Amino acid sequence: MGLLIIALLIIATGPSYIGAYSGCGKPTTNRIVGGQDTVRGEFPWQLSLRKLGIHNCGGSLIDSQWAISAAHCFARPIFLSDYKVDLGAYQLSVPSGIVVDVAAVYLHPTFRGAGGSGDIALIKLAKPVQFTDYIIPICIPTPNIDFPNGVNSVVTGWGTISQQGMKMNKALQFIKPKKIKRAMSLPYPRTLQKVLVPTIARASCDQMYHIDNPTLPANQSIILWDMICAGYKAGKKGSCQGDSGGPLVYHWNGSWLLAGIVSWGFGCALPNRPGVYTSVTAYSTWIKGYVPGLQLTQAQIPAPNNSG
Repeated sequence: MGLLIIALLIIATGPSYIGAYSGCGKPTTNRIVGGQDTVRGEFPWQLSLRKLGIHNCGGSLIDSQWAISAAHCFARPIFLSDYKVDLGAYQLSVPSGIVVDVAAVYLHPTFRGAGGSGDIALIKLAKPVQFTDYIIPICIPTPNIDFPNGVNSVVTGWGTISQQGMKMNKALQFIKPKKIKRAMSLPYPRTLQKVLVPTIARASCDQMYHIDNPTLPANQSIILWDMICAGYKAGKKGSCQGDSGGPLVYHWNGSWLLAGIVSWGFGCALPNRPGVYTSVTAYSTWIKGYVPGLQLTQAQIPAPNNSG
């Protein structure tokens, strides 16, 4: 099925619940506030994937013992003891979550490197975690769900906060910036960030990435079947606030759905360079194969009135 790396000990106790847990994708902090800073508990599935004690990537809790992130977050060979998952994290400089060991990592078998298909990884935790006001799983949509062009979603993470830098897939060296500046990291206490971004149709996104790229052949598609884009044609906002492996989520009928996983991008909210995400619906069946008890969420996502 995928690449399996497993530890010697997995503690298999059942989950328990603390607080007002009422299902996946339903924070007990049931509001979205303005600004880039989130409120603690606003996105309780968000996690920090740590490598050798340092924040390495974002990710999302999907079950009491399972999380999801990007495959490119794991350098191979994978040494499980190098990785830990910080759940309930809010301000990276002020520890407030719980840190859990990683028991296994499953990379999608089609993954060959950043920028290609299959940039998705399942993480099995060493033990089930208790759900609290600050630790709640995100809902995984069924495979047939489509997120139309122009649907507003939210990307979260502890990434950079302005275009003084770029994050770019090394496999896409044909995309050359006119100027590269130093990235501006989050200031202390490194509070979890959010930004609202509309989805962009795959074909339109691919066309954008061909603009001002004379070395990219016109007939070469780089936005593949299992990718979705989100952002603004003119720039403005983007996934620089997010981290690789972090969530792109959509609010539907009182719950949040995991629409995408931060995969790659160019710069921070540059014109014609929207963020590119792994489509979760493209891999819902694969996820279900590893987590058979996971209940997928069926939804009807309406197209916005202003979609083109």
